[in-house]
Amino acid sequence: MRPRGAERRRRAGQRARARGGLVGGTLEFAGRNARLNAASVETILCSWTAPQALLERAPFDLVLASDVLYERRNVDPLLGLLPRLAGEVLLADPGRPALRQFLDGATASWRIDGSGPLYRLLLR
Repeated sequence: MRPRGAERRRRAGQRARARGGLVGGTLEFAGRNARLNAASVETILCSWTAPQALLERAPFDLVLASDVLYERRNVDPLLGLLPRLAGEVLLADPGRPALRQFLDGATASWRIDGSGPLYRLLLR
């Protein structure tokens, strides 16, 4: 008998942790995917509140940000960090509660095009 919903998710989470944690596994997957597609990427692990590793590599042409507003505590650090990284951001968000707070704060520095789930932010 096949495990049901919550049990499948629990088992999948165990497999992710066994590979070195969800974040580590995600970075490994991104690198592997790039190699399979003959692309070159650099992956780094850092925090929005300790972004020195990102800032050392900035500025970027474009920031792709997907589902980064899963917690309200990320809003202020991202509002401060994104303008230091690039003049253009493509933000994908499924409508998390922190999205409205982020967009309201972003209007001071960014022109915002789009209306969920994809937003294009252009630095003013």
